[in-house]
Amino acid sequence: MIIIVRILLLLAVAWLAFVVVRRLLGGPDKVLPKSETKPELMQRCAYCDVHLPSGEATQSRGKTFCSEAHRDAYFKDHPND
Repeated sequence: MIIIVRILLLLAVAWLAFVVVRRLLGGPDKVLPKSETKPELMQRCAYCDVHLPSGEATQSRGKTFCSEAHRDAYFKDHPND
């Protein structure tokens, strides 16, 4: 019975040493830093109503579009805008 307790104690110490070494070396349990980028405002495409980040949007004549194709199609359908 004493041998089993010693083996279990040895396994527990080995596991604890493994966890400590892994954390010191930056293993998978290490928390990743938050992203440095700020969230962007969402814009709605005037042609298809899809929402997309303002950095990916195309602006023309005061309207926002998700692509140049939708910009061209919108102004083809609405020539007075």
